[in-house]
Amino acid sequence: MTSVRTSSLERRPVIEFTGVRKNLGGRQILDSLSFDVRQGETFVIIGYSGTGKSVTLRHLVGLMRPDEGSIRVDGEEITTMTPHELEIMRRKFGVLFQSGALIAWLTILENVELPLIEHSRMSKKRRAEVVQEKLEVVNLWDDRNKYPAEISGGMRKRAGLARAIALDPRLVLYDEPTSGLDPVIANEIGKLINALRDKLKMTQVVVTHDMESAYDIANRIGMFYQGKMIQIGTPDEIRASEIPEVQHFISGGKRGAVSKRSVTAILTGRAPGMQSARTPETQDVAAAGQDPPNQTQPAAPATQEGTAR
Repeated sequence: MTSVRTSSLERRPVIEFTGVRKNLGGRQILDSLSFDVRQGETFVIIGYSGTGKSVTLRHLVGLMRPDEGSIRVDGEEITTMTPHELEIMRRKFGVLFQSGALIAWLTILENVELPLIEHSRMSKKRRAEVVQEKLEVVNLWDDRNKYPAEISGGMRKRAGLARAIALDPRLVLYDEPTSGLDPVIANEIGKLINALRDKLKMTQVVVTHDMESAYDIANRIGMFYQGKMIQIGTPDEIRASEIPEVQHFISGGKRGAVSKRSVTAILTGRAPGMQSARTPETQDVAAAGQDPPNQTQPAAPATQEGTAR
C-alpha cells in the first residue's frame, strides 16, 4: 500500500484511530484503519459510497465498537469506556446529520434551544441569548419561528448546524453537509464550516462526495478505500495524487482506475473477496450496475484482495 502523506500542519492530535478493524456480516468494513485529526483543522474524508465512511463516524462517537484497534479522543481511549463515560465524551461533539434531522413539531428556535435545555443548566434568559447568537451565525434569526417544513433544504442544513454548535462543542462532525443542495447554497455551507474553524477554532471532520467543497474547506483530505486511508494530504497533494484509485474518485472516473473486482464491489456493496461464487452472468449484471439475481449457492470464503497501489 502506498504510504500515507501528510501536510505540514503540525498540531496536537485530538482524534486518533490506530489499527481499527470492523467486520459486519462477513464484510471487512474497516481494515486496520489509522489516521488522526489535529486540533483546529478541518479533516475531510472522501471515498466511494457504501464503503464505511459513516461507520467510521459511528465508531468515533462510540455508537459502534471496533473488533480490534484503538480510538482516542483528547488522549482518552473510548473503546473501553462505560456507557456513562461515553455519554460524557459525546458532549464534546456537535453533529450535523445529512438530512439536518430537525424535529418537525418544533420551531427552528426550539430545535436549537433543545440541547441547551437537555444538557445545560442555563437560565432561560441565557438560553435565549445563545440561540439568537447561533441563529445569527447561520443567518436564520429572522426565520426562527418557522417550522422545518416551512423552510428550504439549505435552511434546514443551516438550522441543523446551529443546533450542532449550540453547546460550543470542541469537535463538529458533518455527514454529507452539501448533499442535495444547489451549488450556491453548498458554497454558503462551506463558508460557514470555514468560519467555525477560523473564528471559533473548532476541530471538524467532514464526510463528503462533493470534491469542490472538499477542496474549499479542508486542511487535509483522507481518501478512504477498502477499509483504509490510502492517502492523506492537503487539497493540492490530493489533486496531484499519483494513486490510481484516488485519481479515479476525484475525477469522477475520468482518470485513474480501480480493479474490476473493486468496481463490482463498489456497485454491489459487497467486499471484493466475496465475489468468487458468482457466475460470469451475475458478474456482468453487477458490472452494469443492476441488482444480481438470487444465488442458490453459498458465497465462497472471503479472500484478501491485493494491496492497494
